[in-house]
Amino acid sequence: MEKHSFTVTISGDQKEATEKAQAIATLASHLSAETLKALAHVVKTDPQKVALAKKFLGV
Repeated sequence: MEKHSFTVTISGDQKEATEKAQAIATLASHLSAETLKALAHVVKTDPQKVALAKKFLGV
């Protein structure tokens, strides 16, 4: 599979932004584009499901 580099801006202090970028990279390397798009849609539109997921994850 080809690899591509992107420049993104992530809000937060340096440590938090780095952690977010690493988490996004991990998700992107393990999930399909279709799954990531569906996850992003849920995060944008369904706060109840996001709250449930956070509770399940313990965060």
